[in-house]
Amino acid sequence: MIIEVCGKAGCAICVAAKEKLSLMGLSFTESDLAAKIELHEGWRTDGTVAVMAGHADTNLGMPIILIDGEAFSYPDAMRKLRRGDA
Repeated sequence: MIIEVCGKAGCAICVAAKEKLSLMGLSFTESDLAAKIELHEGWRTDGTVAVMAGHADTNLGMPIILIDGEAFSYPDAMRKLRRGDA
């Protein structure tokens, strides 16, 4: 399972999400959402498309958590991970 937390600097909820994932013993990577939403070289392969699609389709707030490339809100990601659906 690959988990990526897409957030922004200074976001208290983003920090809480990363702390919760750590407490659950799950490894994850972090990325700055600002970098993900700007068109840049490699945007087709770095997860930008999944993050933007998740944000547009579900109007997700911060952070957006990708689990195996699928975008979830923080609460939905936690529910999925607790149930072991991931």
